[in-house]
Amino acid sequence: MRPIIGVACTKMYFPKNDLDQFFYVGSGYVNGIARSGGTPLILPLLTIQDAPFREMIESLDGLILSGGEDPSPHLYGEDPLQGLGDINYERDITELEIIKIALELKKPILGICRGMQILNVACGGTLVQDIPSQVPGALQHAQKGSRQYGAHKITLQPGFVADALGKTEVLVNTSHHQAVKDIAPGFKVTGCAADGVIEAMESLDGLHVGVQWHPERMWAHDDDMLKIAEAFVARVKQQKLQAAK
Repeated sequence: MRPIIGVACTKMYFPKNDLDQFFYVGSGYVNGIARSGGTPLILPLLTIQDAPFREMIESLDGLILSGGEDPSPHLYGEDPLQGLGDINYERDITELEIIKIALELKKPILGICRGMQILNVACGGTLVQDIPSQVPGALQHAQKGSRQYGAHKITLQPGFVADALGKTEVLVNTSHHQAVKDIAPGFKVTGCAADGVIEAMESLDGLHVGVQWHPERMWAHDDDMLKIAEAFVARVKQQKLQAAK
């Protein structure tokens, strides 16, 4: 059976409608999972009391944490700096809860951009709040060209991403101004840009992976980048089989 993989979404108001909020997530996430042999399921950002988060995560075989707003800095023990962008605290507390449950149930997790950052925060790590003002000599991490194509190279260390891509250096797109600072306990850094910004990380048991770029924007036309989705679906299948024994 195709594994069921939840894609965490957020909420927004559409133009000319400030009364109703809508759940949304980029189509690239779900298309990549479907192309890779998984069954994608959009996971709503519920803010109601007694939301059935445990039942939601129990129904999944794996979880993708998508991109979006900056995580709230007080969650990792810092005050907001001038360079901090928009935050969505309701999303933060919801995702912290679903991550906690997914970790407890040993569900594989793939965090993308903000998803990598909130995964790191949930597990005890910290963030660079604003790369341009905090990282001397930083590259341009919010590219001004088409975000479907690569902008700068990263170097990969042995781990999930290097294994999936079969490379130790790869050209990635970039659309962020925050990054992982102190890696969470139980995780290791597996990718960095030339300026030292952390671009990939994974748990020591290999179940939980984060990438700082947006492969879902690239894998529509880049079969190499699609290998990340394929490898994640394969990891989810493997974990599902082990859990059934």
